[in-house]
Amino acid sequence: MKRTIRISGSVSGTIATGSFQNLKPTFTWEEEIEMDATETLDDDKIQKRRQFLYDMSFSLLKQAEDRAIIERINREREDLRFVTNPKTKKVSPSTTSVINFDSDFFCSPEDLRQYASQGNITHERVTQYIKTGIWLPPESLEDIWADILILKKGSLALSLDAGNFPAFLEKYSIDNMKIVERMFDEKEDSYNGEFDFTGIPHWKDAEEIPTVFDVKRSKEKIKNGMQLAAYCKLAGYKQGIIVPLNSKTEQGHSRPVVYNEKQLEGYYKIFLQKRKDFKKRYGV
Repeated sequence: MKRTIRISGSVSGTIATGSFQNLKPTFTWEEEIEMDATETLDDDKIQKRRQFLYDMSFSLLKQAEDRAIIERINREREDLRFVTNPKTKKVSPSTTSVINFDSDFFCSPEDLRQYASQGNITHERVTQYIKTGIWLPPESLEDIWADILILKKGSLALSLDAGNFPAFLEKYSIDNMKIVERMFDEKEDSYNGEFDFTGIPHWKDAEEIPTVFDVKRSKEKIKNGMQLAAYCKLAGYKQGIIVPLNSKTEQGHSRPVVYNEKQLEGYYKIFLQKRKDFKKRYGV
């Protein structure tokens, strides 16, 4: 003869959304356990199972809170980007968002959009060059048409053809170049990043070791250092290099900036403080 034991409960909370009405999600769970009439289920086992179900429900509540917070942030700051980790399903800010969240208040959303689009165009051209060996004109790349239109109609009149990557490689040789998918901080889920490529540099001022490369329009020592430090931590690399591609010089590029292991360690500490400040400001 069988008997059934039912375990049930619920978790609820109030989340401030920043709008006129708060969000009040509730997660209810119920589980039935079938067992023989002669079998016993002690209080300790029941409590452990109840705790497991409670923890699962609380995790769902935390995810709902994170989504509500991110929706509010997106209303306030269109330039900040959040990405979901496909493994953990948790959402974290991009490295660039962490670094720039308190430094772009004097740059209009429209200008930010144009700078971001120029960066997207250059990133896609570099990606296609590494894959095909051909430096394609921006107009031939379908995936960046929206960015092309933003630049063509933008008030800043930014160039579509910002820099010359093949010319850079002629002067600064890089072997084993690879495109890398976006990476996530698996330990804390505190940030994510997508750098331009990895490779092994072959010139005087750089070590011939696996290196993270990121392409920039202009060089900013501290910001670039924090960004490369965060990227190298994700990739497990000990050297990062900024590749400046722009239209300011006749050759379409400037001298690369190399960050060694010691420098990256210092800039990573600065980045972690920025991440703490970001969390204090936005709660995520």
